[in-house]
Amino acid sequence: MLWRKSSQIKFLSLGITCSVFYNFIFSQIPVVQKLELQLQDTFLRLNQPKTPPPEIILVKIQPQDLANQKLSLGRLFYADLVEHLLKAGASVVVLNLHNDWEESPEIEYPVKITETINKPLKNLVKNHHKQIVLVTRTNSITNSKKPKFFIYNHLLPFDSERLKPLIPPETIQGFFEYEPEAEAPTHLGSTARSSHLVSPFFLSEKIDQIQTFKSNTLLVLEKWEQQQQKVNFSSRLAKITTPVEIKFWGKSGTFPFLELTSICQPNKDKKCLVASPLKLSQQVRNKVVFIGFVEANNVQTMAMLSPFGDSMAGVEIQANIMASLMTDSFLQIPSKWVEFIIVILGGFLISIGVYNYQNWRLLLIIFAIFSGYLGLCLIVWKCKWILLIIQPLFVWTVTGISIFIYLIFGRQKEVIALQNYQITQLKAAEQEAILSRTRKILNRIAADIHDGALQELKLVMDKIELESDLDIDLISDKLTALGQEIRNKLSNIRDLTEKMAVTPILQKGLDIGIKTTLEELVNSGKLTLQVITEIQPLQEPQFNSIWIEHREEIYRFFREALNNVIQHAQPPHGTATQVFVSLEQQGDKCTLVIANDGAILASTYRPKKGGYGTKIMDTIANELLDGVWEISVLPNGEVRVTLSWHLPN
Repeated sequence: MLWRKSSQIKFLSLGITCSVFYNFIFSQIPVVQKLELQLQDTFLRLNQPKTPPPEIILVKIQPQDLANQKLSLGRLFYADLVEHLLKAGASVVVLNLHNDWEESPEIEYPVKITETINKPLKNLVKNHHKQIVLVTRTNSITNSKKPKFFIYNHLLPFDSERLKPLIPPETIQGFFEYEPEAEAPTHLGSTARSSHLVSPFFLSEKIDQIQTFKSNTLLVLEKWEQQQQKVNFSSRLAKITTPVEIKFWGKSGTFPFLELTSICQPNKDKKCLVASPLKLSQQVRNKVVFIGFVEANNVQTMAMLSPFGDSMAGVEIQANIMASLMTDSFLQIPSKWVEFIIVILGGFLISIGVYNYQNWRLLLIIFAIFSGYLGLCLIVWKCKWILLIIQPLFVWTVTGISIFIYLIFGRQKEVIALQNYQITQLKAAEQEAILSRTRKILNRIAADIHDGALQELKLVMDKIELESDLDIDLISDKLTALGQEIRNKLSNIRDLTEKMAVTPILQKGLDIGIKTTLEELVNSGKLTLQVITEIQPLQEPQFNSIWIEHREEIYRFFREALNNVIQHAQPPHGTATQVFVSLEQQGDKCTLVIANDGAILASTYRPKKGGYGTKIMDTIANELLDGVWEISVLPNGEVRVTLSWHLPN
């Protein structure tokens, strides 16, 4: 791996940051929220309970049932209806009040008239507060920073001495969340899909007075358990502060219901005159009765769109929630922090997968993460919890793509930096090799001058000193020749310093340099023989200055040997038809062979040691690590030149 541990931590931190960022972005995209809602609705339909609890029954009121009654008689009729239901044996009655009844009409009517108007419902609350629940409509708690709760002071008996209601509002009023958008929900947090069981509310806009209230269904369950003397299950539910998913038991009309006209007969007093008390008792005894309006497109109805695609009145939504609480089959929604931690953990795992694998295994890792999360969603569903599915998968997908792109660009940058570093090292090694090679060549030239021209000069000087009778012309010619030889050597040094550099074609490798040279000679027509090659790439220590220097010398050896073939074995100088060049490596030992298959004309070549070419080859072999070269002439006339050496560490 190119990256250090600190880079790994930085990379994983980037993955977590991307997860957090994309989680926020996708949570604001309506299309994603709509897809999540549709998927969860599909699960709700597939896991639809078969039969609702028989303890729940609805009384449906059409707005026209009260259309012809005055304001006071409307309340009177409603209160009379509840009285008859309780007398018939109903365990608990839930009252969804008309919107006009939820606020005191004292602005429109004098106080005395107000008392008269509210008296029927007020007496009902006073006499049966343990068996009735007043539904108080509130806005979505999740979407409200300061959710407000309106207390029905005009319907509660009041203690004038203590200046407070005789009946605590939290024991008679239960909230029901509703917003108009529930008629066409766009996200899972809509009031058409989720509801709180308990919540603190602000009671006044001027004074930050906060009081905790229960939902109407939880309050009903509590009173129903008390009436039926059942296990106090509601106390455990009262501790759930997060919203719960509404579990629907079917389409609208799934729960048994009674029409108002089937209970009450028309009469002159416009009270609820029960047609058959016995039949009513059989229908509602020991049951929870929800009373509410059901006409579509009416503000009293509080209609919501169900997962089955039909409009469902608020009273039926309440019945579904109640049935889920009764049977302990509701689904809890985890807090935002739990979902946030899940997203971060998934992003962390995706980051690890992308960092360690950039091939087909990455797809398997991502598939395993996605499959594992879907499996987790099914497990927690069975444990009555619900997790988001679409949003986390989208977040992890985009996170994976983002960090993969970052990884590619980051590693490309590292590769470029490494290449630049290697180039710098290579240049330094080449420079060192050039200096070393220059020193050796200068030493050779100095040795040639010392052993050649200077020795000749010494002989001339000795002759001048020892011999009195000298041939001045001969001495002059001799000194002139020595001077010219020394000038030629110095000129060679000057030319050498101008051309001293690493051979460009060798920078890619000795094998490439040899192949390129053979192609150039063939293309130029200098080499007319058939070329047969068995050239293998060597495992060259690229940044070793000693090897770079040795490579130049080996290439020089190759050129010298090939030049001998061209000058002495290739027609018209010889009878060769092909030249064979091989380069191979076994371990750290390398071998270069140059051979031809033809006889060499004696007049053009003398394969003997001591010539200038052989001196160069001897010098090169001696400078290599364990360098050895030999020239052999086979009986068939083939000449084979072999150079072997070991690569430096």
